[in-house]
Amino acid sequence: MLVRSAVLTSLSALALALLSGALASAAAHAQAQPFSEVHTIAGPSTAVPVEHTFSTNSTGAYTITLTDLGAAQTPPAPLSSVKLAVTNSAGALLGTELVGPGTLTLGSLAPGTYTLHVVGMPGNTAGSGPIGTEVDGPGMVQVASFQDVLALPSGALPNGEAALDSSFSVSSTGSYTVTLTDLQLPTSLPIVTLLLIAEGSGTPVATLPNNGAMQTTVTLTAGVTYDLFAVAQADATAGGGLFSAVVAPSGGGASVFARSVPVGTTILLGSPTLKSGTDTLTLTDLAYPAALSQLGAVLTLNGQAVVSLAAAGSQAFPATVATYELYAAATASATAPAAGSYAAQVTPATGAAFFSSARTVTPAGGGLSAYSFDTSLAAAGSYTVSLADFQLPATLVSLQLAAVQNGALLGTPLAAAGGMNFTGAAGPLSLLVFTQSTASGGLFGIDVTPNAGANAVFEATQGVGGLFTARQVPIATAGNYSVTAADVGFPAKFANYDTIVTQGSKSLGYIFGGGSFNFPATAGIYFVNFIAQTTGPDDAGTYAITVASAPPAPVVTLSVDKPHISSGSTVNIIWSSQNATACTASGGWSGARPLSGTATSAALTSNTTFTLKCTNGGESDTKSVTVTVDASSGGGGGLDVGLLTLLLGVLGVRIGAATARASRAAARSRAA
Repeated sequence: MLVRSAVLTSLSALALALLSGALASAAAHAQAQPFSEVHTIAGPSTAVPVEHTFSTNSTGAYTITLTDLGAAQTPPAPLSSVKLAVTNSAGALLGTELVGPGTLTLGSLAPGTYTLHVVGMPGNTAGSGPIGTEVDGPGMVQVASFQDVLALPSGALPNGEAALDSSFSVSSTGSYTVTLTDLQLPTSLPIVTLLLIAEGSGTPVATLPNNGAMQTTVTLTAGVTYDLFAVAQADATAGGGLFSAVVAPSGGGASVFARSVPVGTTILLGSPTLKSGTDTLTLTDLAYPAALSQLGAVLTLNGQAVVSLAAAGSQAFPATVATYELYAAATASATAPAAGSYAAQVTPATGAAFFSSARTVTPAGGGLSAYSFDTSLAAAGSYTVSLADFQLPATLVSLQLAAVQNGALLGTPLAAAGGMNFTGAAGPLSLLVFTQSTASGGLFGIDVTPNAGANAVFEATQGVGGLFTARQVPIATAGNYSVTAADVGFPAKFANYDTIVTQGSKSLGYIFGGGSFNFPATAGIYFVNFIAQTTGPDDAGTYAITVASAPPAPVVTLSVDKPHISSGSTVNIIWSSQNATACTASGGWSGARPLSGTATSAALTSNTTFTLKCTNGGESDTKSVTVTVDASSGGGGGLDVGLLTLLLGVLGVRIGAATARASRAAARSRAA
C-alpha cells in the first residue's frame, strides 16, 4: 500500500509539473521584451565594426558575399584583415565565420531577421577600407546590399591638430572676402592654413595665409559649390588653439560661410542663444581638486570673437539676439593630483543665466579619468547626490565627486562613494567626477534626488576603462524582469565580461559572464550596462543581451513517506516543482534531479536532512525535509525471548491484581 501511495503521489506531482510547464510555456510566448540586442564592440585601436540587419521571407539557401572594394582600385588598396559572421535574433552564430573576402553559404535559413557583423582593419595604402556586402536568397534573388568603410574611430587628430572640411555656395555672383582668424585660445597657433577650391576644379580660388595676409578678396559665382579646407596645429606647450574661417560679401552683409574650429585641448562648451542687452561672461577656477595652471575662454559669433578672457574673471559685452559659441581652454597643474575643474557662465544684467556649466580637466595620459554631467533642477530645495562604485569588474582605485551650480561648489565634495546633501537653486547643475580604475576597468553610478522624497531628477551610469556599453531601457509595466547575457564568440571570446542593471546609484542585479538574473522594476527608465575586455588580434567581440518579463518564481514541494524510522531503514523521497527549469539535490542526497519524481534514500543510521533547490533563470526556491532515526537497543535486533516472557508475566500479574481489586469494590457496593 505504501509503495502504491508513493507511486500515485509521484504521478500526481509529475502531472502537476507537466501542467505547470505548459502554462509557463504559454506565458513565455506572451512575455513582453523591452530590450534585445546582438552587438559587436571593438577597442580604439581597431576599425569600428560594421553591422546590418536583413530579413528573409522564405526558407532556403542564402549566400552572403563580402567584397574588398579597395583591393579592386588602381592602385590596389586592400584591407589588412576582415571577418564576417551572421547571427539570428537570439544571438546564435549561423554557419562558419567568413575570414577574408569571399562567400558564406547558409544552407537552410528560416524566415526571420538576421544580423551581419563585420570586423577588420584597413591597410596602410591610401583608399583602403571600402567594403561591399550582398545577401542573395533562393534563385540568387538579391535580398539586401550594403556598402561601408572599415575605418578607425573618429577622434582628435594627433599632435594637437584640427581640420575643417566643408562646402558652401553663394546666391549671387560677386566679390567676397575670405578671412582666416587665429582666435588665440589659449595662445597663437604656429600653423594655420586655408584653401578654397571650386568643386571639380584643381585650381585654388584662395590660399591663406597669402604672403602673410590672413584675408583676401575673391570673385565667387552663383550656382557653383566651393570646398573650403583648413588645417591647424597647436603649440606643443599650450596643446590647444582656436581659429575661424569666414566668407562674407566684400561690400558688407551677412556671411555666406562662418565656422570656428577648436584645436587640441580647446573645447566647445556650448552654444547659448542670447537676447539684446548687456551680458557678462564669467570664468571661474573651481580649484577642485586643485587649482589650474591655465584657463581661458572666447565667446564667438559668426566666427568672430565677441569677448575673450585669458584667465578667471568676468567681462561685460553688448549682445544681440543670436546663437553664440563659447569655447574654453584649460590646463591642469603638473603637480599631484594633476587635475582641476572650472565653471563658465553667460548671464544677463538681471534674471537667470543663459548658459552655466562646469568641466573637468586632466592631462593626457594621466592616471585619472574625468567626467562631467550636466542636468537641471526644476525647483530650489534640498537635494542628495549619491555616488556608487558598482565594483564591476573590479573596485575603482579612487572615486570623487563635486556638484557645481552658478559657478560655485555646492556642499562638501565626496572623496569616495556615498551621499552628499546640498541646497540647490532652480537651474543648471553640473556634476564632476574624477576616478581611477584598474586595468580591468570599473563602473560607477550617480543620482540626484530631492530630499522631499520625490523621484530622482538625474540618473547616470558610467564605465571606466575597458569596453563599455550602456543601453537605456524604458519599463512601462511594473513587475519582475529577466536579463540574459551571452558571449556570441565572434570574432573571439571576451577575456571577461559583466552585465549589470542600474538606476542611478542603485544596482538592481548583475552577473559575471553569461547567464541570467532577475530584477524587480517599477515603471521608469533603467540602464543595462555591459563592460568587457576583448582578446585576439581583432580586439573585438560580440554579445547578446535580452530583457524580458520574468516567468513566475519556482515553487518546490518536498516530502518523505516516513518522517520517523528505525536505524538502518530507508525512506521514499517525493518532490515536484512549478515554474522551474532545473533542480539540484543536497544533504542526504545529491546531484541533478528531474523537475518531479520519487527516489529511495540510502539506509539511514542518524537524523538526515534532504534539500532540493529548483531554479528558473535568476530565481530559485529551496525546500528541506528532515528524517528522524529513532534510537533502539541491541543494535536494532529483536527482544530476547526470556526478557519478553518476563515482561509478559509482569503484565499478567498487574492485570490480575487490577481485576481482583475491581471485584472486591463491586461486592462492597452490593452489600451496602
